[in-house]
Amino acid sequence: MKKKQRMLAFAVVITATSQFYLNFAIDGFRISTAVIILPLFLIMYDDISSMHTSALTALIVFIVRLFVLSISGVGFVQAVYTVFPGSLFYIIYGIIFSLNKRIPNKSLPRMFFLILTCDFSSNIIEVFVRMGISNNTVHYRALGILFLIAVTRAFLAVVILAIIRNYRILLTREEHEVRYQNLILFISDLKSEIYLLKKNSDAIEHIMSNSYAMYENLLQSEQDDYIKDLSLKITRDIHEIKKDYIRVIKGLESTLTEDLQLSEMSIKDIFYILKKSVYRSNENENLYLDFKYSANVSTKNHFQLMSILRNLVNNSMESMDFSKKNNFIKIYHKYNKKNHIFIVSDSGEGISQENLKYIYNPGFSTKFDYDTGDVNRGIGLYHVKNLVEGHFKGTIAVTSKINSGTEFTIKIPIVNMEGKNENIHY
Repeated sequence: MKKKQRMLAFAVVITATSQFYLNFAIDGFRISTAVIILPLFLIMYDDISSMHTSALTALIVFIVRLFVLSISGVGFVQAVYTVFPGSLFYIIYGIIFSLNKRIPNKSLPRMFFLILTCDFSSNIIEVFVRMGISNNTVHYRALGILFLIAVTRAFLAVVILAIIRNYRILLTREEHEVRYQNLILFISDLKSEIYLLKKNSDAIEHIMSNSYAMYENLLQSEQDDYIKDLSLKITRDIHEIKKDYIRVIKGLESTLTEDLQLSEMSIKDIFYILKKSVYRSNENENLYLDFKYSANVSTKNHFQLMSILRNLVNNSMESMDFSKKNNFIKIYHKYNKKNHIFIVSDSGEGISQENLKYIYNPGFSTKFDYDTGDVNRGIGLYHVKNLVEGHFKGTIAVTSKINSGTEFTIKIPIVNMEGKNENIHY
């Protein structure tokens, strides 16, 4: 909303709320709830001129009150004399409030004294103007009552302001927390992909060596030159692909090292982030998550551990029939003298015995969407096995039964989980 539109909206709202009031001892003088709302608008939207907003409010209040008195049978001149001091109140309020721009510290106590000063000073000026018009005198007792009213309204305004500020802080913290969680999950996925790139890079190196050996053998054979040149070209192409892989890997690792360094993370935090991400991505109420840990240890390898657990959880979710009730995924952590042990179990459809021996093979998948024709690329468990055995030097075992769920047991040596640096080469 543009500034002028907001100013007009504020003025209309304040004018409307000014109709809720109590009459004071002085004729025509009102104690209005609008004066509680006015400073809240001016503080929360400090990009708008307080003087212009108050002047516009004064104009609308003047027109509305003049109209109300006119249709009530009050003469025009008398109505102007009655309404003018009340409109002057808002003008004086805006002028004094403009001093807010000179207050560097917008703390609640300072805002309280600013609002109190604006309220009491504007009321005093309005009262003296009214008394001057009616040729009456102002009693000191009335001034004391006005001061108490100003204190009360300033206090209520500051209380509401504190509630609004704390609510905003709460929302900001929650937003930052979600972004942080998404960052952790993104990096864990990215590190898993880097792991695959490195594994593939090693495979490319092996293929290139074999290709070059084949070329050398062809040189000693009686094959025609076309076959020999083709073999050498294939070797060169493979070498170029390998160099591209290395550039990508180095670029990703440089980004992670320079910009996305995160310190250790506890199992409690890993479980918390993982659980939050699952509930955000899956709104089905027929899923129960139960994550428990025996010791809240910290690890520098939180990206790798997060990637392992997240892949297993995703694998479990893909195996579930959410039309059924009481679906669950459980992650239980325990430890002994040598290992940290993670047991990941679910109530999914299970894996047949004939497929169990293939589940870690890259590309193997039983997940096919008959509606879209999409097939899972089948590298989740391949990731998991390589991270557990390659990075952590641990072990992974699985038991499963059709229609009864699956359970993975991961054992990670204590020294490798708690002491290893996360930037270790795979």
